[in-house]
Amino acid sequence: MKRSIYLTVVALVLAIALVACGGPQTAAPAAEAEQPAGKTAEQPAEKEAAEPVEAAAEDYANASREETLIIDKPSRLEGGDNWNPFVPGNSTGWGLTTLGYDPLILLSYGTGEIENWMAESLTSNEDATVWTLKLRPGITWNDGTPLTAADIVFSTELQLKTEGLGQHFTYKEWIASVEMIDELTVVYNLNKPNVRFALERYADNLCGVDSIVPQHVWEGVEDPSTFTNFDLEKGYPLSTGPYILNKVTENESIWVRNDHWWAAETGLKKLPEPKKIIISYVGPEEIRTATGIDDGFDTMEDITLGSFQALHGQNSNWIAFQEELPYVWPDPCSRSLTVNNAVAPWDDKDMRWVLNYVMDRQQIIDIAYEGTSIMGPYPWPLYPSMQPYTDLVPAETIAKFTEPNLAKAEEIMLAKGYEKDGDYWSKDGKQLGLEIQVHEAFSELERVADVYAEQLQRFGINAVKLKLTGGTWGDNSATGNYAAQSGWQTCGSILEPYNTLRQMSATEIAPIGERFNLPQSNRFRYLNEEYTQLVNEIGTLALDDPKLLELTAKALEIFYDELPAIPTAQSRKLVPFNTTYWTNWPTIDNYYQRPVTWCPSFIGVLPEIQSTQK
Repeated sequence: MKRSIYLTVVALVLAIALVACGGPQTAAPAAEAEQPAGKTAEQPAEKEAAEPVEAAAEDYANASREETLIIDKPSRLEGGDNWNPFVPGNSTGWGLTTLGYDPLILLSYGTGEIENWMAESLTSNEDATVWTLKLRPGITWNDGTPLTAADIVFSTELQLKTEGLGQHFTYKEWIASVEMIDELTVVYNLNKPNVRFALERYADNLCGVDSIVPQHVWEGVEDPSTFTNFDLEKGYPLSTGPYILNKVTENESIWVRNDHWWAAETGLKKLPEPKKIIISYVGPEEIRTATGIDDGFDTMEDITLGSFQALHGQNSNWIAFQEELPYVWPDPCSRSLTVNNAVAPWDDKDMRWVLNYVMDRQQIIDIAYEGTSIMGPYPWPLYPSMQPYTDLVPAETIAKFTEPNLAKAEEIMLAKGYEKDGDYWSKDGKQLGLEIQVHEAFSELERVADVYAEQLQRFGINAVKLKLTGGTWGDNSATGNYAAQSGWQTCGSILEPYNTLRQMSATEIAPIGERFNLPQSNRFRYLNEEYTQLVNEIGTLALDDPKLLELTAKALEIFYDELPAIPTAQSRKLVPFNTTYWTNWPTIDNYYQRPVTWCPSFIGVLPEIQSTQK
């Protein structure tokens, strides 16, 4: 009997919808100083790509403001000449993954449904070792070339055979082989059972799907790890979605509508109304807010409560996910202090507990979140779907996270040989400090780091916040060049515990300075053999297997003993939408899709928004 991915996901999305319905429990765009289009570092050698089709019958690059959707981006455009989805430092987050890609399957957090998009079906055999994908007929790349099973097989095998590509080690762990049965059918033969295979690889269950690339472009590439996939004259990056990249400027990407989008021509979806989309970085939050007040944005990424109140107070056309306080959408990625478990003295679990005992989470909620979130003693979101696993954590354990315990922290410091020298603790003549790195795009996490650094300072640890560009922050996270980061790296679980627990599992640890190119994505550089064995076994279990609770309890016991990551707060996103030019945004009362612009699920929003100018 086949397992349908529908059975796995409906419960997931309904659970998340319940949380959203309850709320938490808890200047103009940058000038178009045109950046050189830049030839690819290496162009396909064996085969010329088909000529790109015209995006539209008219020049949408000159669309009026009323016909244009402008999206706020809170981080700088780095690597604007690299649109290779398989390598670090690429620019695919500037529209390719949200406007250019079509997902195989798409989850709706709001309706409780999973929608087949490019996939007609994606099912497994009884033991989940063989998965069969059937594509919809009529899918085309934006140059008019049909997308077929050959593209799926090619993309999968490209990752399998090329060590430098992002998912290589994960693919090697799970996929034994992939085969094309006919033009619309692909079969994946796995190395071991995986009931989560479709969700993990091809559904935007969090904020990402594995990339499918056009074989007729990429098969001529000699080295896919250096191919930049960027040549606007040739139509690169080539994709299947409703928008085509038209221009890249200093801090903008500009996309024009493809009137020949396959989903509209086959009747699957309505052609989106915006003729042009601009994704724009204008500066820090105060400038972003001022730009929004002047209708320079139609939607913004997460902002603070104070910024939203100023935004709505001076331009009443701005709305939020919830009409009343706290206004927010409950994001699935709980927040944590990411600790590098390979860096002294934080390689000692007792010292990690010092960091926990100093943390005053209620103060973080009151100041950093302005009361719009709740404390987070757990490494995952407090969704109803996660409650059976949340209940496994003893109350006495949770009590160690709800109140600071400076006396216990001081006791550990003294036992470890530290002495208070003036304002700070020191050992062997060396003052104890902690640098907390923060991604510049996330004012929420920057504010968390500010509050926590002040708490550590008062205790006697010389903590400082270091604000980094997104590229540097990500590189440091991957290579271990940090002691602590204010982040969300335990993100993963929204239905069951595996996807979070596996973030801290590993069979070996990459040296500091080297990327963690292993099947696991352990950025914490935490190594515990028993924990990893438990997590690996959890990964083989069906979601209704009673053993799942038993093994999770054992894994959590290790997690809360060794504390490889320190939970800080439940996450929320205050994502405002501007109704001056566009309406029918996703809100708690119109929850057809999650209200974020930075995930592939945004393609589910695009056909639904409506112009106010009709």
